[in-house]
Amino acid sequence: MTWPGTTIGNDLEWCPRCGELLPDFCTCPKRQRRGDQPPAPRRGNRNRKVDISLPPEFDDPYADTLSTSPVEQGRDTWAPIDLGPYLRGEIRPVEPSIGVTRTDGLRLLYPGKEHAVIGEMEAGKSWFALACVAAELNADNHVVYVHFEERDPSDSVDRLIALQVRDQDILRFLRFVGPERQVSAGALAALLEPIPSLVVFDGVNEAMALHRWAIREEDGAAEFRRRLVKPCTRVGAAVLSLDHVVKDADRRARTALGSVHKVNGISGALILLDNAEPFGRAARGRSHVHILKDRPGFLRRHGQPDPKMPGKTFLGEFIIDDTRRFVPFLEVAFHAPKTGDTTVEFTDGDASLASEVFAVVDRLPGKAVASERDLFAKCREAGIKARESHMRATVDDLVMDSRLIKVSGKRNAKGYQIPADCSPRST
Repeated sequence: MTWPGTTIGNDLEWCPRCGELLPDFCTCPKRQRRGDQPPAPRRGNRNRKVDISLPPEFDDPYADTLSTSPVEQGRDTWAPIDLGPYLRGEIRPVEPSIGVTRTDGLRLLYPGKEHAVIGEMEAGKSWFALACVAAELNADNHVVYVHFEERDPSDSVDRLIALQVRDQDILRFLRFVGPERQVSAGALAALLEPIPSLVVFDGVNEAMALHRWAIREEDGAAEFRRRLVKPCTRVGAAVLSLDHVVKDADRRARTALGSVHKVNGISGALILLDNAEPFGRAARGRSHVHILKDRPGFLRRHGQPDPKMPGKTFLGEFIIDDTRRFVPFLEVAFHAPKTGDTTVEFTDGDASLASEVFAVVDRLPGKAVASERDLFAKCREAGIKARESHMRATVDDLVMDSRLIKVSGKRNAKGYQIPADCSPRST
């Protein structure tokens, strides 16, 4: 880069007003006042030395962010790393502890690692990200949400309120940004103080277009990671990027739109949402959750491998229920898959147990039970013999199959009821 208004060789020239490259990126009028430009070197003299330093008013917006990270200040990243703490066990591999929690307590995001959630339109990517945000805000952790597709935060705030995040926690812990200009090192550093537990980049392709990084080129994906992601992971934040899948049906379940380097460089997990029921207001939306990449390796053991696609692991069902037929609030649930199953379909034995449990609830007054404990007791009275873990998994399957819905019982107990439009059928 040169002083604005000067040239390099015969080709590159910078606008003295906006500092952009002429003629491709400059949006100023073509006529420039001669007094705005400092003396330029003669054209055609490639060997002449040119002062490439910029004055303060033309600071490079892509200035390296390494020096802004508290972790990296005073450290040469090309110096050898002391491996002693790793060998002595003082530094251990991180395990997933950030974001939305599955019914068995599992979380999907690793602190200090990069993650991405991909899926088609209406697959629930923003809902999944905001469910992760809500979990962190409710735990009094700071969160940064950078939305490259929407500057207006109203939709995101409405969803967080629906997810039962308190107003004071949103004001205190959430930093929402809808940028319309390229990032600078100082702006990003300010967002990371105090250090957040989670940073969300909503709209990867919009972010790359804003910064003129090529979406379908490896260099573009590398710049996105170096300029936006790594400054956040260096301070210990989990990063979750929201991206679209490719149009090709054969590659759709494997990678994001654009360069494959988008997912190759991910240091945490690549999450795929496969929609089963559309999300919407006053509706019950549902998506299958799969893991396509798990670099630290702590997630796959909690899921079921896909027999048709190596590397694809089913982790459960993500549900947003906004019908509010039996409870006065929106309900979010992330159900674990049944042990031993590779899909969410019932086996013959499970179908029989599910039908028996359903029949027990169907015979109760109002076709409802006030708590899970009461349900298990009624099942034992009916002669059903099964372990509680198997019963609990069966009840989860009935909920995912929309044959049971959760309701609030006494003292905030978790009860169940048969929907009015559901008949006692076999699965």
